[in-house]
Amino acid sequence: MNSIILACNTIADELRSAQKQTGVSYPVIWIESGLHNSPKLLKERLQEELDKLENVDCVLLAFGFCGNAVLGLKTGNFQLVIPRADDCISLLVGSNEERARISSACGTYFLTKGWVDNEKNIWEEYRQTVKRFGKDRADRLYKTILNHYRHLGIIDTGAYDLEEFLQTSRAIAKDLNLEHVIIPGTTVYLQKLLTGPYDENFIVIGPDSEVKFEQLCP
Repeated sequence: MNSIILACNTIADELRSAQKQTGVSYPVIWIESGLHNSPKLLKERLQEELDKLENVDCVLLAFGFCGNAVLGLKTGNFQLVIPRADDCISLLVGSNEERARISSACGTYFLTKGWVDNEKNIWEEYRQTVKRFGKDRADRLYKTILNHYRHLGIIDTGAYDLEEFLQTSRAIAKDLNLEHVIIPGTTVYLQKLLTGPYDENFIVIGPDSEVKFEQLCP
């Protein structure tokens, strides 16, 4: 089967690690980071790439639902495999259930090196606010924004040098007045995406079809 991966650049480290672990070296089309804040634009970008494909039997989507950005995607003469994950956080902690468990235990704002390197992230926005309004006003604003969060959870997926990143992540936690914690992560979900077989944790859309709302529901 001639397969290709359509992947978010934010989880590039983790996908490359999963490829190394599985020995699966399908070509990857990287989708630029920063589109998560606009599911409509993300959906348009994904569809643009899907519409270009030729001589492909299967597309593996290395994304979560991301605000239902996958809803309404149309396949060509190929099947589309989508992880049944709310977003990339669920992919990197192993499941929607694990993410919900961590979040319910205490309010956690999740972060990885990929989000800091590639996304328009909350730390960048905080520092821009400091430049515009001063630190005191920025701190008051972000105390309100992050009112329901206690922890800055760094997801350790083993896909990058955690020690090298910790200096940055601790600075982020300090600026945002959150407790710095390290959360065990995994690339197992991505490994399953690469190798199959596809169980209830995945959605398989057939050729010449469209992703329907009911298919995204558990």
